[in-house]
Amino acid sequence: MEHLNLLYPEFALGSLALGLLVSDLFVAPKHGRLLYHLAWIISIVTLCLIGFTISDGAHFQGVGTLWAVDPFSQFFKMLILLTTVLSLLMGLEYRELPSKHAGIFTSLLLMASAGMMFLVSSTDLLLTFIALELISISSFILTGFERRNPKSNEGALKYFLFGAFSSAIMAYGISLFYGATGSTRLLNVTQAPGPLMILGLLFILLGLGFKASIAPMHFWVPDAYEGAPTPVTAYLSVAPKIATIAALMRIFTLMLPASMLDLTSLFTLLAALTMTIGNFTAMFQTNVKRLLAYSSVAQAGYMLIGLVAAGTSGGDVRGIEGVLLYSFIYVAMNIGAFVVVQAVATEAAAAGAKDPYGLEAFNGLARRSFGLALALTFCLLSLAGIPPLAGFIGKLYIFESAVKTGHIGLAVVGLVNSVVSVYFYMRIAYHMFFKQADSAEPIALGPYLYGGLAVAIAGVIIFGIYPEPLIASVQSSAGFLP
Repeated sequence: MEHLNLLYPEFALGSLALGLLVSDLFVAPKHGRLLYHLAWIISIVTLCLIGFTISDGAHFQGVGTLWAVDPFSQFFKMLILLTTVLSLLMGLEYRELPSKHAGIFTSLLLMASAGMMFLVSSTDLLLTFIALELISISSFILTGFERRNPKSNEGALKYFLFGAFSSAIMAYGISLFYGATGSTRLLNVTQAPGPLMILGLLFILLGLGFKASIAPMHFWVPDAYEGAPTPVTAYLSVAPKIATIAALMRIFTLMLPASMLDLTSLFTLLAALTMTIGNFTAMFQTNVKRLLAYSSVAQAGYMLIGLVAAGTSGGDVRGIEGVLLYSFIYVAMNIGAFVVVQAVATEAAAAGAKDPYGLEAFNGLARRSFGLALALTFCLLSLAGIPPLAGFIGKLYIFESAVKTGHIGLAVVGLVNSVVSVYFYMRIAYHMFFKQADSAEPIALGPYLYGGLAVAIAGVIIFGIYPEPLIASVQSSAGFLP
């Protein structure tokens, strides 16, 4: 195949993931934590490998038979691997993950990441579908990894059923696209958009929208996120979302622009609907994992604003830059929030709390561990888009791109939703700072959680106050091939 060498990082990650799976047969359960260390080291090495390819782009960028490796895809691959590293650090201190299955868990996580890396480079619907199935199968198993937890089993089953339905619809959409164009390749489509092609693309959009938790394809999210192990929830709330948004942008802004297909109004409606459903449903949640699940739905809506702006006829490149910028910041602020949630829930479960993830578990956190309460508050304020934190810069870029391309109403809807989100994010802060704690014992934070939280908070604060280096990186990564 042409330019197969461009996918060496993906092949290396997938091969090493298989090695971790086999190692479960030979590594004693008491040494299972070694496999977690090995997995995050593998992820970091792959991340550095992609960083090296970016620095020497002339030799490590190009268009292959089914894929394109360009600055855009490389940027998202780095974000996916960063999310993988932080999630594995969380897994090292999550007590409910059995040590005897460490190889299976880490292998599935790396397999899902490899699938996402293929997805963001895909220029052919066959590779897109295969990558999505690799992500989905791994995610189904990871969601139900706590086999003794009924919520984990329920969430995994719902995720699987919705996922199987969306995969069937997407496969049918690919067949319709093939029938209309005679090919599954998305590059250089010469046929004028006809009803058959449009219908096929709508079904493909439905399949991708499921993975990105775009409303109304989001019904699986709250139960799957609540039941999954917290490191898996953190991973699923970030990595598949940004990878799928990247795939949608490649398809509907470069290869088959939404404006050419007359789908701009549909994407505008989906963005507004996703933001509104996510934020207004989160207002009524008393379980923090479910609250953050609906929050992640809303975040997908904000990213779609950038896609709408970039896909508009004569679209603004700032829309693409806004999605890249917001995706980077989203990794930091969402993973940071889940690190604190995991630490609090672990202590609450040990104390016999009925719902370790309930809002009551956060009562008086500022008196017990002021640093954790402050860190979670920073992440929540950044998710709401409050300056001078990094989330404000990301939303500013996205809203500005919408205004520049004439989607002023969509920008207003995004702004209103951001204001609404302050309410439910600050509900958590209210419990942390103004409620009486049931215990005065400080919450212990292990070295791996501490390291992951430090990285996340540094990104939220530093790039909020001094965003120029990140903006420069985003501007250099907004280029597509071919």
